[in-house]
Amino acid sequence: MKHLGVTRSSLQPSHAVITPDTFVRTALAEWPGSAIVLHIAPVMGLGARFVQFTAEMPPGAQAKESVHGYQRFVFVLDGELEVVLDGETRTLREYEYVFLPSGMTHTLRAEAGSRVSVFEKPYEVAGVTSPAVHWGNERDNAGAAFEGDDHLIARKLLPDSSEFDFMVSTMSFAPGASLPYTEIHYMEHGLLMLEGEGLYKLQDTYYPVTQGDVIWMGAYCPQWYAALGRQWSKYLLYKDMNRHPLMRGGSNP
Repeated sequence: MKHLGVTRSSLQPSHAVITPDTFVRTALAEWPGSAIVLHIAPVMGLGARFVQFTAEMPPGAQAKESVHGYQRFVFVLDGELEVVLDGETRTLREYEYVFLPSGMTHTLRAEAGSRVSVFEKPYEVAGVTSPAVHWGNERDNAGAAFEGDDHLIARKLLPDSSEFDFMVSTMSFAPGASLPYTEIHYMEHGLLMLEGEGLYKLQDTYYPVTQGDVIWMGAYCPQWYAALGRQWSKYLLYKDMNRHPLMRGGSNP
């Protein structure tokens, strides 16, 4: 049906669902040799205040810090990524990640063909200590039952402290599990479906979603999710936090 222009992708004033059949690869100067799929960016014209993209890196491809000094969160979807930072070198593998503060000089190098999910945004200064580099492995994180439901596991991938102006988490759902209620809040989200499939309600529309789909949810967009199929589903989730909602854009330290 592709030749008929049929897709599950949808762009609405309060949200967007972007599916792999509509992905377009481009380039970024900081990521030479890599194919970049820019999923979410302010140029959408819907009020997004961060960037989410997937970098498809061939073996040996390298990337450097944002020329604009944006803070960066890098999550390895598959492959191996060598991170060089302050004279230290670490190798990240599937579901491992690193948070890199605003202005932090670093190099990322694909040891093998790799795909990484990246979130970037300006740091919003709020009279607190700037955040430090943070490393982690999502699969080593036991997480916690969300609102007491052990069929819904939330794993926070960054420290839950005021230095950070955003959080990245994973949410895992047993088959048939769902969020306990429709959420409406001031935070915006960027989401990547990592595993499984389900049904996402955004505003008044229900969208079937599956591995590889990306969702943007604007502030106050009604949102709810339920897992379908026979296996657990999991998504990677960005949200802004710890800052007064009147702050916009932010500034680098």
